[in-house]
Amino acid sequence: MRIQVPVSKPSDHTHPPLTALGWSSFFADQVGRDETGLTPLRIATVHRSRLTAEGASGPVKVNLPAASKTTDFAVGDWVLSDPKTLMFVRCLDRRALLQRKTEGAHLPQLIAANVDTLFIVTSCNDDFNAARLERYLALANEAGTDPVIVLTKADQADDTAPFVDQAAALQRGCPWSP
Repeated sequence: MRIQVPVSKPSDHTHPPLTALGWSSFFADQVGRDETGLTPLRIATVHRSRLTAEGASGPVKVNLPAASKTTDFAVGDWVLSDPKTLMFVRCLDRRALLQRKTEGAHLPQLIAANVDTLFIVTSCNDDFNAARLERYLALANEAGTDPVIVLTKADQADDTAPFVDQAAALQRGCPWSP
Protein backbone atom coordinates (compact mmCIF):
# COMPACT_ATOMS: atom_id res chain seq x y z
CA MET A 1 0.00 0.00 0.00
CA ARG A 2 1.39 3.39 -0.91
CA ILE A 3 -0.07 6.71 0.04
CA GLN A 4 1.31 9.44 -2.14
CA VAL A 5 2.12 12.66 -0.32
CA PRO A 6 3.74 15.54 -2.18
CA VAL A 7 7.06 16.30 -0.55
CA SER A 8 7.73 19.99 -0.16
CA LYS A 9 9.19 22.44 2.29
CA PRO A 10 6.81 23.51 5.04
CA SER A 11 4.84 26.54 3.93
CA ASP A 12 2.63 29.10 5.57
CA HIS A 13 -0.53 27.00 5.41
CA THR A 14 -1.72 25.09 8.44
CA HIS A 15 -0.77 21.44 8.86
CA PRO A 16 -2.74 18.91 10.87
CA PRO A 17 -1.67 18.29 14.44
CA LEU A 18 0.01 14.95 15.16
CA THR A 19 -3.23 13.60 16.67
CA ALA A 20 -4.93 14.03 13.28
CA LEU A 21 -2.20 11.78 11.86
CA GLY A 22 -2.86 9.09 14.48
CA TRP A 23 -0.49 10.13 17.27
CA SER A 24 -1.72 8.89 20.65
CA SER A 25 -0.51 8.16 24.16
CA PHE A 26 0.51 4.69 22.92
CA PHE A 27 3.27 6.35 20.88
CA ALA A 28 3.96 9.33 23.17
CA ASP A 29 4.63 6.98 26.09
CA GLN A 30 7.46 5.37 24.09
CA VAL A 31 9.42 8.60 23.82
CA GLY A 32 12.14 8.66 26.46
CA ARG A 33 13.24 11.73 28.40
CA ASP A 34 16.42 11.92 26.34
CA GLU A 35 14.33 11.85 23.12
CA THR A 36 11.94 14.74 23.81
CA GLY A 37 13.89 16.96 21.40
CA LEU A 38 13.36 14.55 18.51
CA THR A 39 10.63 15.04 15.93
CA PRO A 40 7.87 12.42 15.60
CA LEU A 41 6.97 11.63 11.99
CA ARG A 42 4.50 9.21 10.42
CA ILE A 43 5.78 7.34 7.37
CA ALA A 44 3.67 8.23 4.33
CA THR A 45 5.55 6.50 1.50
CA VAL A 46 8.14 3.76 1.30
CA HIS A 47 10.24 3.52 -1.85
CA ARG A 48 13.33 1.45 -2.60
CA SER A 49 15.74 4.19 -1.68
CA ARG A 50 13.74 6.78 0.26
CA LEU A 51 10.99 7.45 2.78
CA THR A 52 8.63 10.37 3.07
CA ALA A 53 6.70 11.24 6.18
CA GLU A 54 4.13 13.62 7.63
CA GLY A 55 4.76 15.61 10.77
CA ALA A 56 3.45 18.66 12.55
CA SER A 57 5.25 20.85 9.99
CA GLY A 58 3.93 18.97 6.95
CA PRO A 59 5.49 16.47 4.53
CA VAL A 60 9.24 15.79 4.63
CA LYS A 61 11.86 13.38 3.28
CA VAL A 62 13.33 11.18 5.99
CA ASN A 63 17.09 10.68 5.85
CA LEU A 64 18.29 7.19 6.69
CA PRO A 65 21.67 6.16 8.08
CA ALA A 66 23.76 4.06 5.67
CA ALA A 67 22.96 0.77 7.44
CA SER A 68 19.16 1.27 7.36
CA LYS A 69 16.92 -0.30 4.72
CA THR A 70 13.58 1.06 3.57
CA THR A 71 12.15 -2.48 3.67
CA ASP A 72 12.26 -2.25 7.48
CA PHE A 73 9.50 0.40 7.38
CA ALA A 74 5.81 0.35 6.58
CA VAL A 75 3.43 3.13 5.67
CA GLY A 76 1.94 4.23 8.98
CA ASP A 77 5.05 3.65 11.11
CA TRP A 78 5.89 6.35 13.65
CA VAL A 79 9.57 7.30 13.72
CA LEU A 80 11.66 9.79 15.64
CA SER A 81 14.08 11.97 13.70
CA ASP A 82 16.60 14.69 14.36
CA PRO A 83 14.72 17.99 13.85
CA LYS A 84 17.66 19.70 12.09
CA THR A 85 18.79 16.96 9.69
CA LEU A 86 15.59 14.85 9.51
CA MET A 87 17.90 11.88 10.08
CA PHE A 88 16.04 8.80 11.29
CA VAL A 89 16.83 7.94 14.92
CA ARG A 90 14.43 5.11 15.74
CA CYS A 91 11.08 3.53 14.94
CA LEU A 92 8.42 3.38 17.66
CA ASP A 93 6.67 0.12 18.51
CA ARG A 94 3.72 -0.66 16.28
CA ARG A 95 0.18 -1.07 17.51
CA ALA A 96 -0.72 -3.19 14.46
CA LEU A 97 1.15 -4.46 11.40
CA LEU A 98 -0.29 -5.67 8.11
CA GLN A 99 2.21 -7.92 6.37
CA ARG A 100 2.20 -10.77 3.90
CA LYS A 101 4.46 -13.64 3.15
CA THR A 102 5.76 -13.67 -0.39
CA GLU A 103 6.97 -16.74 -2.18
CA GLY A 104 10.73 -17.05 -2.15
CA ALA A 105 11.27 -14.28 0.39
CA HIS A 106 12.75 -14.95 3.80
CA LEU A 107 11.02 -12.03 5.48
CA PRO A 108 7.40 -10.94 5.11
CA GLN A 109 6.55 -7.86 3.05
CA LEU A 110 5.37 -4.98 5.22
CA ILE A 111 2.13 -3.46 3.95
CA ALA A 112 0.99 -0.93 6.56
CA ALA A 113 1.43 -0.24 10.26
CA ASN A 114 -0.79 1.18 12.98
CA VAL A 115 -4.03 0.71 11.06
CA ASP A 116 -7.06 0.75 13.37
CA THR A 117 -9.73 -0.24 10.84
CA LEU A 118 -9.21 -2.09 7.57
CA PHE A 119 -11.95 -1.68 4.98
CA ILE A 120 -12.08 -4.71 2.69
CA VAL A 121 -13.91 -3.74 -0.48
CA THR A 122 -15.46 -6.16 -2.95
CA SER A 123 -18.29 -5.92 -5.44
CA CYS A 124 -21.60 -7.73 -5.69
CA ASN A 125 -20.86 -9.29 -9.07
CA ASP A 126 -18.68 -11.99 -10.65
CA ASP A 127 -15.57 -10.47 -9.00
CA PHE A 128 -16.89 -11.44 -5.55
CA ASN A 129 -14.57 -14.10 -4.13
CA ALA A 130 -15.26 -15.49 -0.66
CA ALA A 131 -11.84 -17.19 -0.46
CA ARG A 132 -10.08 -13.88 -1.16
CA LEU A 133 -12.23 -12.12 1.44
CA GLU A 134 -11.33 -14.82 3.93
CA ARG A 135 -7.60 -14.27 3.25
CA TYR A 136 -7.99 -10.51 3.80
CA LEU A 137 -9.93 -11.11 7.01
CA ALA A 138 -7.16 -13.42 8.24
CA LEU A 139 -4.58 -10.75 7.38
CA ALA A 140 -6.60 -8.12 9.30
CA ASN A 141 -7.05 -10.39 12.31
CA GLU A 142 -3.35 -11.31 12.43
CA ALA A 143 -2.48 -7.61 12.29
CA GLY A 144 -4.79 -6.68 15.14
CA THR A 145 -6.98 -4.34 13.09
CA ASP A 146 -10.77 -4.18 12.97
CA PRO A 147 -11.95 -5.43 9.56
CA VAL A 148 -15.05 -4.04 7.85
CA ILE A 149 -16.35 -5.63 4.65
CA VAL A 150 -17.73 -3.13 2.15
CA LEU A 151 -19.90 -4.52 -0.63
CA THR A 152 -20.05 -2.27 -3.68
CA LYS A 153 -22.22 -2.28 -6.82
CA ALA A 154 -25.20 -3.47 -4.78
CA ASP A 155 -27.42 -1.30 -6.96
CA GLN A 156 -26.35 -3.34 -10.01
CA ALA A 157 -27.07 -6.75 -8.49
CA ASP A 158 -30.46 -8.42 -8.96
CA ASP A 159 -30.20 -9.88 -5.46
CA THR A 160 -27.57 -8.88 -2.91
CA ALA A 161 -28.62 -11.49 -0.32
CA PRO A 162 -26.19 -14.20 -1.53
CA PHE A 163 -23.26 -11.76 -1.34
CA VAL A 164 -24.29 -10.48 2.09
CA ASP A 165 -24.79 -14.03 3.39
CA GLN A 166 -21.40 -15.21 2.13
CA ALA A 167 -19.59 -12.18 3.54
CA ALA A 168 -21.38 -12.39 6.90
CA ALA A 169 -20.57 -16.10 7.23
CA LEU A 170 -16.81 -15.49 6.96
CA GLN A 171 -16.39 -13.88 10.37
CA ARG A 172 -18.89 -13.62 13.15
CA GLY A 173 -19.39 -10.02 14.29
CA CYS A 174 -17.55 -8.47 11.33
CA PRO A 175 -19.39 -5.35 10.19
CA TRP A 176 -20.33 -5.10 6.54
CA SER A 177 -21.77 -2.33 4.46
CA PRO A 178 -23.64 -2.59 1.14
